[in-house]
Amino acid sequence: MSLTKVSLSNVVVMQFRYKLKAYSGVFLALMVVQMIGILLSILGHGGTSFSNGMYTVDVTVSSPDLVIFLTMIWAFMNAILITTKAYREDDFTFVSNRLSYNLSNMAFLLTVCLIGTVTALLTTGIIRILAYVTADIDIFLTITHGVTIADFVAGGLATFLFILLAATAGYLVGMMTQVNKGLIILLPVIIIGLNYVTQSSSNPGFVNMLEFYFMEHSFIMFSIKAIVTILIGFGLSIVFSNRLEVR
Repeated sequence: MSLTKVSLSNVVVMQFRYKLKAYSGVFLALMVVQMIGILLSILGHGGTSFSNGMYTVDVTVSSPDLVIFLTMIWAFMNAILITTKAYREDDFTFVSNRLSYNLSNMAFLLTVCLIGTVTALLTTGIIRILAYVTADIDIFLTITHGVTIADFVAGGLATFLFILLAATAGYLVGMMTQVNKGLIILLPVIIIGLNYVTQSSSNPGFVNMLEFYFMEHSFIMFSIKAIVTILIGFGLSIVFSNRLEVR
C-alpha cells in the first residue's frame, strides 16, 4: 500500500502538463491553418465597385474572419482527435479516473483555444501589411474611428468563445462517436434535418442553430448563450465518457 496521497487536482495538473508536451503537434497544425487563412485573406473578400463616369473605384476588404473560421475548424477537429482511443490510452500512464481525464482535456482545450484566439487576432496586422505590399493599392485605409478598448476586449472574448464553442462541439461529438460508432453517420443527418426544420418552420419557437449564436447582437446575451452551451457540452461529454469501456 502506498503512503502517498494523490489529490484530484494534482493528477489533473500532471495530465494537463503531459498533454501540452505530448500534443504539441496541434500547435504546428494551428500555424499551418492560420498561414493558409492569411494567404486566402490577402486576396480579399467582401469587395465592391462604383463609378461616376470618369473613374472607377474598386474596394476590397481584408479581415481575419477567414483565419478565425479556419481556427474554429482546427479546434473542432483537434477536440475530436483527443477523444480517440489512442489518445485516451495515454492517460493510463497516470493513476487517474474518468473525471481527471476529462478535466485535463478541458484544461488543454481551453489553453489551445486561448492560444488560437490570440494568434488569430494578431494576424490582422499581418494581413494588412501583406495586402498593402502585394496588391496594387493607391489608397490604404484602416477604420478605427469609434473603436474603444472595450470593443477590442469584447471582440477578443467573443472570438475566444466562438473557438471554444467549436472545440466543445468537437469534444462532445468525439465522445458520442466513441460510445457508438454508428453516430458518425447519424449525427450529420440529425444536424442537417434539425437545421432544415428550424429554417422551414413558421413557429417562432424554432430558431436557426447558426443564427442563435452568430446573429446575436448583444455581447452579454451571446456570452451567456456560449458559456451555458459550453458547460452543457462538457457535462454531456463527461456523461458519455463514463459509458466507455474500462481498461
